[in-house]
Parts: sequence; C-alpha cells; structure tokens
Amino acid sequence: MKKDFYNQVLGHQTGTTLGSELLRDVLIPSLVGNNDDIMYWAGKLLARKLLLATDNDLRLFFEYAGWGTLTHTKSKKEEHTFELSGEPVKVRFGATEKPDFQLEAGFIAETFQLHSNFTTEAKVEKTDDKKDVVTINVIIDSHAPVQPESTDVEPFSMIEFDKIQKEAQKVDSDKED
Repeated sequence: MKKDFYNQVLGHQTGTTLGSELLRDVLIPSLVGNNDDIMYWAGKLLARKLLLATDNDLRLFFEYAGWGTLTHTKSKKEEHTFELSGEPVKVRFGATEKPDFQLEAGFIAETFQLHSNFTTEAKVEKTDDKKDVVTINVIIDSHAPVQPESTDVEPFSMIEFDKIQKEAQKVDSDKED
C-alpha cells in the first residue's frame, strides 16, 4: 500500500457505496459462507493496514469510509460502547436480510488494541433494524498486554485530514462568491 493511500482515495468523492456493498454483502459471503469471524478479522486487518493516529479518528474514519455515523456513547475504564447509525446503516438494513457489522467491530477492536497495547475485543451487542442502529461494545483486557507489531505504516490523522478538507472547501466556496 502506498504511503499516501488515504490522501489518494479520500480525495475523490463518490456518490454510492454500491461497490463495497456488493463485495461485503454478496461476494464475500458467497465465497466463504456465512462466517462472521472472517469479516471481524478482516476489520482487524484493515485497522493494522490503515493505522489511525488516535481512537478519536474513528468517528471520521467511519464517516469517510461510508460505514455510517459512529458515536461513542459510554466509556468506563476498560469498556467502551459505540452506536453505529446513519444512512449507510439504514441502507444495509433495507437491502440485506441480516446485515453483518463484524467488519466495523473488528476495525474498532484493533484500533483500540493498537493504541492501548492490551488485548481488545469488540462485539456487536444488538442491532435495531427499526431504529437503524447497531450497538458495539469494546472490552480492553488490561491484564493481557500485547507486543506492538513493528510496522512501516504511518499513523494517519483523520482529524487533521478533515480540517484540511474543510479549509479547502471554504477556500473553494469563497472563490465562487
């Protein structure tokens, strides 16, 4: 993966997530069967390959990835609760018999694990297809340290990227006026 992967792919806005939904909800399950574990581990792998600078970058990552609106609703020392909602979640509930949110859970778990250096797991606690909300619970086991893997992946700050994007949009709108 190229060093400026984020800048390359995030610099182009698209109008649909059809491609990713076809891969995620049609092709992968057809190839490997209905195996939640594969999507969970795929999410963990993505988090290692697309290393975020901080846990606070998760919300913006989910937004830019087209995964939905991620809201950190509860926090204890070793437990965090998130809600995933928004149009992408609503579309998946409407288009798929039983949408799987293990990719998102794995991504969140691995991001926390990379930043805490403790074994971290995430579980989709409940899905509410009437409200189009998914609850994901993250547990950090502070008694189970992990050795950080050496990597050549540079952490990426979605927060900084978003600031730059908003400044560029402001400059563009000022030029139009």
